[in-house]
Amino acid sequence: MIRLQDIADMAGVSRTTVSNVINGNTKRVSQKTIDKITAILKEQNYVPNMGSMMLSGRGSRIIGVVLGFTYAHGMQSLQDPFVGELIGTIQMEMEENGYYVMLIGGESIQNVVDIASKWNVEGLIILGYNEEQYHNLSHRLNKKMILIDAYPKGAYTFQNVGIDDYSGGYQIGEYLYSCGYKKALFVAETEQDSDYYRWMGFKQAMEKQGGFCSRSRYIVIPGKRNLRLRKYRELLPRFLEAKALAFSSDYNAIEAINFFFDEGIMVPNQISVTGYDDSVYASLIRPKLTTVHQDVPQKAHVALERLMKLIQGETLNELNIKNPVYLVKRDSVKE
Repeated sequence: MIRLQDIADMAGVSRTTVSNVINGNTKRVSQKTIDKITAILKEQNYVPNMGSMMLSGRGSRIIGVVLGFTYAHGMQSLQDPFVGELIGTIQMEMEENGYYVMLIGGESIQNVVDIASKWNVEGLIILGYNEEQYHNLSHRLNKKMILIDAYPKGAYTFQNVGIDDYSGGYQIGEYLYSCGYKKALFVAETEQDSDYYRWMGFKQAMEKQGGFCSRSRYIVIPGKRNLRLRKYRELLPRFLEAKALAFSSDYNAIEAINFFFDEGIMVPNQISVTGYDDSVYASLIRPKLTTVHQDVPQKAHVALERLMKLIQGETLNELNIKNPVYLVKRDSVKE
């Protein structure tokens, strides 16, 4: 097994210089030397001793990704297209920058504290935490943290990277209204966070011309699939009367389209359907799904970029970053 000293001898530098390059302490190392050492490390397939790096206190080059929920839409959370794409992007980008990614189950805050401390992670990207959970964790763990899609009750007191949920809901509502669906329904699994803000945008768009969009048009469906399908069947007459459904996620929209197909109901001829996220499956389902596009890889990139700045000691004045979204018109709405 090749040693640090062997790398130093090959590069004609000190062992300390090689160690600094491996650990990212390169302020006093020339770019030429960095490139030379990096090339040798790759050529020799050098693998750093993680135990030594953690014990040194110089940084483990590990970023923790905390997943605050085990299930999404009634299935394992990693099966959800949004979660999978987000974590996959984080993993690829961090590897390209010489970092390792550790996935941490976050339903138990003590579990996050234990793992992040033992492995000396340099920072955390947290998905699925609310304001209370964040403050509980931050009081017990002194690590840099960026939350994804978190919604406080008041002003932001933590670093968050999200999207403009309200705008997406508004764009969907405005489009359906323009197509004549003035009684369209909004369908979601919860009445809070992103679902709520998407509903508020939808409601505002529906009321733009002086109409009234009552709370009764916000349909909450169960989190478990078998119960959702039962709810769809129960609400079918109302769905057919409304003629258009705006779902708060692509997953639920696609599931509903398949349900309608099984019931012999044509989309969009009898019911128009829209989603939210523009996941990979939105253009695979038939009819192709009209939806709101959010750039998940960009969300991951922004979160990582800001986390690395915090780790490097920079101060970020803006606490909440809202990435833009836009409507993608396909075939699931009859104009």
